[in-house]
Amino acid sequence: MLISEALDLKEKAFISLVGAGGKSTIFFLLARELSKKKKKIILTTTTHMFTRQLSPFITTKNLIETDDEKIMEDNIKKYFHQNKNGEIVLVHHRIKEKEGEKVAGPSLDYLRQWWNSGLADYFIVESDGARGRPLKAPASHEPVICESTTDLIGVIGIDALGLPLDEKNVFRPQLFSKLTGIKIREKITLEAMAALICHPQGLFKSAPLNSACHLFINKVDDELRKKSAKKLAVQVLQYNCGKINDIVIGNGYQKVQPVIEVIKVSS
Repeated sequence: MLISEALDLKEKAFISLVGAGGKSTIFFLLARELSKKKKKIILTTTTHMFTRQLSPFITTKNLIETDDEKIMEDNIKKYFHQNKNGEIVLVHHRIKEKEGEKVAGPSLDYLRQWWNSGLADYFIVESDGARGRPLKAPASHEPVICESTTDLIGVIGIDALGLPLDEKNVFRPQLFSKLTGIKIREKITLEAMAALICHPQGLFKSAPLNSACHLFINKVDDELRKKSAKKLAVQVLQYNCGKINDIVIGNGYQKVQPVIEVIKVSS
């Protein structure tokens, strides 16, 4: 099953991705899947995203890079008028960091205006950063989610199970410890991962009131991890997380059929 099928996306959707453990890979797959629908698609970020993560979608025509959002809007309209559909990559400015060049996207106000005006059919927005770790606990200023979000995807890497709680495996391990109760350097358990997912200040923190929340348990690449992912899903259901609409078990690095199973959560 494709990710867009698993999420049961409508013909128009504002999709925001948060969490860790393959978020950018799922961003990539979703954009590829939705591009086949021949729709107008906007790709961008509300935080900082590596240039290389957007480069597969950039052609000579569809990169709109300016620090003036009104000019950006005019160029979006011009592109879609000429092309009818396709992907547009929006970059407000570039940032040099030790890990490499990153880009920042347009402001939340403009994203909201463009969604309300129907400027594009799909917005796909990376709304969180995790520096490549399989798990993350959000700081007070994170994630940066546009209130127009219709579908919020919270990503978590099952490969973190059994690893020690430290800087190497978890982005902001001290916050993770505070939210889940396990101590630094202790092994990460399914219970701790479920606590992060369901905590009000955890994975789905700042979820817009009317958005559908999709948990994506990622990196399920063998039978052992599949069993662990299902156990994690059970833990999450036992927590009775009211926010979550469904749980997707899959592997974003399997590009053909990345979804293994979808568990619908009854309200």
